[in-house]
Amino acid sequence: MQADPALLDAIATALRHTDFDFTHVRLDGMGAAYQAGMQVIDHETWAAFGHLSGTGALQADVAQRLLAAARVTRDHLAHAEAVRRHFTAQVDAVLALVDAIVLPTLPELPPTLASVRAGKPILGLTALVRPFNLSGHPALTLPVPVAGVPIKAGLQLVGRKGDDETLCAIATRIERAIAADGAPR
Repeated sequence: MQADPALLDAIATALRHTDFDFTHVRLDGMGAAYQAGMQVIDHETWAAFGHLSGTGALQADVAQRLLAAARVTRDHLAHAEAVRRHFTAQVDAVLALVDAIVLPTLPELPPTLASVRAGKPILGLTALVRPFNLSGHPALTLPVPVAGVPIKAGLQLVGRKGDDETLCAIATRIERAIAADGAPR
């Protein structure tokens, strides 16, 4: 998954304020995990809210997404579960080598309310978050300044299952390092 270069720069700048050692890692399964996560959530959404379909109780865009969710089959779910197992193993293998995975929370800056009201699609904004929802790894987000814009980006940290304490400690160190170096907050 690609992210806006300005967001990548903002994250790199924030990390330069720390004393952490970094290595680049690759998670080739992000795209498949995103799609699998969408299928699982679509199935769950239809199961929970399918009864509202055709009642007129939903806005047109929500009704359309709900009807699309109804098309998730057992085969789709079986495939999504296979992707979940593969991606989870891939993330676990990376986290055996590093304490946390750092990446943007969103692939681009958050849209304005006006652009969403005008029809800007927003589901793709979860492309860097949903894979970890699927795998069940703990994740958190820290705000980091982006050069030249008033809005902040999200620096996402993903950690080992059951090791939320380490993830929070890393986040605290990053946050303190940014504040100590006088970076705008």
